[in-house]
Amino acid sequence: MLWILISALLVIGGVAFVLRSNQQTQRAHADFGKRDVVDAIENVLSGAYHDEFDLFLAWPIRDSYLESIRQQCIAICKEYSGTEPGKDIATDGQAKLRLILEDIKAS
Repeated sequence: MLWILISALLVIGGVAFVLRSNQQTQRAHADFGKRDVVDAIENVLSGAYHDEFDLFLAWPIRDSYLESIRQQCIAICKEYSGTEPGKDIATDGQAKLRLILEDIKAS
């Protein structure tokens, strides 16, 4: 009986930890700035790991301009993911991301 109680407390503690971590990540992401967005897009275009870009897509950004950029990137990913063998985002999608990147850097 004691092991059931201990197991339940461990599960509850684990769930609380995950929820707290997600909440902190969401808050930090909401404060993303121009440099964070540039870094995320450059991350996916580099062909390296896409962790930074995936996180960028996953959480809303408080700044309306940067949030509109995030929404454009989500649309590009939906349209161009899995359409070209061997690429996460097809060449045409990457070209659109590069244009967005140039616009952000110019602003």
